[in-house]
Amino acid sequence: MASPSLYGISNSNRDFSDEYYWGKNQFNSSFPIALANYMRDNEKKAILLSLNGDLKVDKLYKSFDLIYNTKLSNSELYFSFESRYEPFSKYVHDELNPIDLVIKSKDNKKFIQPLEIKLTTLPDNTTSELEENKYGSEMVVRTPTIQYMALSIASSLEKEFNRIREIFEPILHNVRDWENKHEIKLKLPDILNALEIFFKKYQKFEKPLVLQPVWKTIGKSSTLADNCLDVFVWTDFSISRLFMDSAIKSTNSSGISRHQRTAVRLSRFLYEVSKNNKVYQQPIYDGMNYDNKNDKEFAVSGAKTNRYMSCSRLTKPLIHKNEIQKIILGGGQKYLSPERRFDAILYFSKELFE
Repeated sequence: MASPSLYGISNSNRDFSDEYYWGKNQFNSSFPIALANYMRDNEKKAILLSLNGDLKVDKLYKSFDLIYNTKLSNSELYFSFESRYEPFSKYVHDELNPIDLVIKSKDNKKFIQPLEIKLTTLPDNTTSELEENKYGSEMVVRTPTIQYMALSIASSLEKEFNRIREIFEPILHNVRDWENKHEIKLKLPDILNALEIFFKKYQKFEKPLVLQPVWKTIGKSSTLADNCLDVFVWTDFSISRLFMDSAIKSTNSSGISRHQRTAVRLSRFLYEVSKNNKVYQQPIYDGMNYDNKNDKEFAVSGAKTNRYMSCSRLTKPLIHKNEIQKIILGGGQKYLSPERRFDAILYFSKELFE
């Protein structure tokens, strides 16, 4: 009898015959890769969210060879979860954080592609009462995502560092205290403008970075829609719209919002790496809080992500629920152990309220 496994993940630092690797924290990053592998082998394309020259997000249908940055088959790849993409170490003085997935070659363990993974529900609370074509998924963006965004961009633009410094230096060279909210607030319009100039000039260098599968239910219910799974992928440049559009809109507020903080942190990173080829991450991502908590970078509701992701496959995802049995293999579903949350137990204990 076959052991529990996930489609296409035959070489990995996770052993899916072990019940531990079916826990929530592991499953939420492992299953999306199995889904992507399944789509890849069945020649179904991902929806790449790409930044165009007008700083708008285009939906492009691209093969998973592009997303994975390789033509090697799934069986020739090694999927290393919660690992460091070591080629990026050259850009930081301090410790490189892990990313959700590092794809390597099975044979020589050559580093091929880093990916952040965000498994999201469709619809979220802000869109569940709307028409289906208005459904959206909430995106919660963690600091390591933005760190890897900056590192990914730096790795593509190493030969452009001198020109990048010219964009940011007039605004940032005389910052006296990066922690001073009032000083940074005065510079904020110029910082945002410089970033937009940067994105517009270099968007053609974008690379896939954030794999965002969506799983769709019927409204807010716990019942899967018939067509319930699909994969969207953000590039390191397109992910900028999730914070830049909001940061620009709220420049008249008294404080510095989370979205604006992310923009300022990215600007400092790009400026410092363009000057010195290396960056100390800790002062940027542990400091520079501007009265915001450091639990996450920011969150974007489904009502806002819909504008970037809206397409026929957001309304009707490509993968049918009956195909899930081809992705979760060997009875692996028996190892799943959903959180025993009190609100969920009450929701499913309807007899208590009859």
